Amino acid sequence: MSSVDNSQELIAASKRYEDVTLSAEYVKSRIRYPASVFETVMAYVEESLGQPPRYPLAVDVGCGPGLMSTVFLAPYFDKVLGVDISESQIEQANLNNGYVNIEYKVSKAESLPVKDKSVTLVQVAATLHWLDHEKFYKECDRVLVPGGVIAAFSYTLNIHFDHPMAAEIAEVFLEMKTKLTSADNPYCEKREKLTLQKYTDESVQIPYRDSKRIDNEYIKVSTTVAGFLKFYRSVSLVRLYINSCPENMEWWNTCCQRFMEACGTADLETPLTYRIEAFLLLGRKPKIPASDDCEYN
Repeated sequence: MSSVDNSQELIAASKRYEDVTLSAEYVKSRIRYPASVFETVMAYVEESLGQPPRYPLAVDVGCGPGLMSTVFLAPYFDKVLGVDISESQIEQANLNNGYVNIEYKVSKAESLPVKDKSVTLVQVAATLHWLDHEKFYKECDRVLVPGGVIAAFSYTLNIHFDHPMAAEIAEVFLEMKTKLTSADNPYCEKREKLTLQKYTDESVQIPYRDSKRIDNEYIKVSTTVAGFLKFYRSVSLVRLYINSCPENMEWWNTCCQRFMEACGTADLETPLTYRIEAFLLLGRKPKIPASDDCEYN
């Protein structure tokens, strides 16, 4: 299996959300996945392992502050373990933790602090592109019970605005996105592009025969103009670019002003609703090991 292999990039990725202030802002600005995403994941688990009152253990990899993905697993499992490489993100997760069956730990995705064949579900929300895919999938195969599930999902920057001036807003946003995802932005690295390509690259595919992808899921977000701009700025390729020099920050401020004008408002607290495209990769570990079901068996 091919994989992105750049040690310097891996180091940079591990530090992208390490700042304490940034982690606190991340809690406020990042969008939450809808319940339908987790219902889809759990339906896939149920197909494989039946429906007990609760499953024993799930691991949420790249959990961040926990509020975007980890907490949704609490009703389905006796225990949920959220792991993230960022100490400041785990600090936020522990501050926000209101569940007795959720625990958070600092850990690499490629070396999970759980026993062999102990995990029902490994969930990876908006994180797969940062990982060493070959090592990560080997680790999933180690920790998953037979029939256990890997669920990896994220969202694109394809955004549809529900607004009377949607065409004008989309035009400004497209200009912003085009620049930020072009060769002009050194922070739009190969790993970031895996998300822009909706995890279609061969290197990120779940290596189980019993696997599938789901597209055309949409997350509806009701926020404000300020809320949208804060969310977009929280995306690492955006934040790092605009903070890299005064000229880029000036460009960003100009874009924000144009975006507000396209929305027909001078008030950042004006309501704004948009839909963002999500996608999922799902795969099951074979219940009976077979050499041609998974390259790690």
